[in-house]
Amino acid sequence: MKKRFLQIIFMVLVSMFIVACSNGEGEETNSSTDNEETADATEESDELLIGGAIMNYGWPWFLGTIEGMETYAETYDKKTVTFDFQDSQNDINTQINQLENMAQKGIDGLVIFPTDTKAIIPTMVKLHEQGIKIVVGDYPQTPDSEEDVVWETFVGHDFRAMGEVAGKIAVEELDKKGVKSPTLVYISLPSSGEASNDRYEGFKEVVLENYPNAEIIDEGDSEGNRNSAQTLFENVLQRTKDVDIVSGHNDELVLGAYNAAVSANKDGEIKFIGMAGDKEVLGYIQEGNESWIGEVLQDPVVLGETALQALLESMDGKELDDRYPLPEPEAITPDNIDEFNWQEWEWLGN
Repeated sequence: MKKRFLQIIFMVLVSMFIVACSNGEGEETNSSTDNEETADATEESDELLIGGAIMNYGWPWFLGTIEGMETYAETYDKKTVTFDFQDSQNDINTQINQLENMAQKGIDGLVIFPTDTKAIIPTMVKLHEQGIKIVVGDYPQTPDSEEDVVWETFVGHDFRAMGEVAGKIAVEELDKKGVKSPTLVYISLPSSGEASNDRYEGFKEVVLENYPNAEIIDEGDSEGNRNSAQTLFENVLQRTKDVDIVSGHNDELVLGAYNAAVSANKDGEIKFIGMAGDKEVLGYIQEGNESWIGEVLQDPVVLGETALQALLESMDGKELDDRYPLPEPEAITPDNIDEFNWQEWEWLGN
């Protein structure tokens, strides 16, 4: 009986030993799994996913902002930066959906080039509540309250200064022609709000300061593309006898007006000034097309670089001013175009 009892005790001890070893192996396995998960988390923390909401790929100028962001990301040595770029196609509903999808993907930060000046703000507020840092580029926003200002800073060119540069090009041309009471047409983009208004006001101020008797016709293009601008300017030509100079909110609108003038055989009578930067416009100037007297350069690559720089600085904890500075706009004319190596600017599609 005693022998049987000892055998039972021995078997219980052996069972306990086996169970203890098994638990030890399980703990070791769990510990290994935990270490792997920690390593994975550490590895993930070395990467940043940045959303890039681009107003419109259809305007080649905006491709330069992508180039600029990618270029700056290569210089950032704290973490690896990857992107989720989306083409908003100049449509607010598309952009709203894209921002919501980006948030679901887990973006760490967002650079947005809005399609308008207000409608996207509620969506930005939602992303901000999720802890996503935001930088607004190109189009300043018009919030209804301070609580809606959820972006870290605004990065954009001085739009009034851009209009002023276009106005100076126009004045130089009018001085050559000796027209005392010229007629100028400016095609604006109402959906761009303050950005469009500032460009027009800068243009108008410079022209009227030098030619107080000038008539400046402000024509708003609600669609904002080359075809709509062509139709708009065709109507202007039907009701306006003489037009001396045309400029506008961007190159697409001015090119549309130019196409209308060509169709009406009036391109030899009217001068055109582009805005922002476009391969076709620069080609006309380079080739000596006398209809084109200038282009106001708004460098999108610098804009993209600076916007991402601002975002990453804010994500690193730096407090930013309400506006992040950019270089002043430049005038490209037949006299100085050879000083610009524009044929190698990738964002133009070269």
